[in-house]
Amino acid sequence: MCPTRIFKIEPKTEWEELFKDKGKWLFGIYVPKATDRSEVKKLEKHKYPELFYLIDGEVTLVLKENKEIKELPLKKDEVVIVDTWHNGYRPMGKNGICLVIERDKNPTKYIEI
Repeated sequence: MCPTRIFKIEPKTEWEELFKDKGKWLFGIYVPKATDRSEVKKLEKHKYPELFYLIDGEVTLVLKENKEIKELPLKKDEVVIVDTWHNGYRPMGKNGICLVIERDKNPTKYIEI
């Protein structure tokens, strides 16, 4: 294995796993399909938290906390740890790319909203 790896950020799908330390953690690039809050019909929740970091553009997370649905626009220079029901969208279809780091084998549940 090469001790140093460089990953070019060229998203091709909504979720693209770039690296996995099997059984421990993984990271990938997330580009929400939805371009408006009204397009977000489902939320997901993992057994373990995940980290979101805005790389480029605009991404807003849709979160369900204490039975309330709220929106959290991501900001560059901020890391967000999510341990609740969530999804995301790119406001007005703008470019929006996030780095996501999470535990490998992180079971996921889904709900409709």
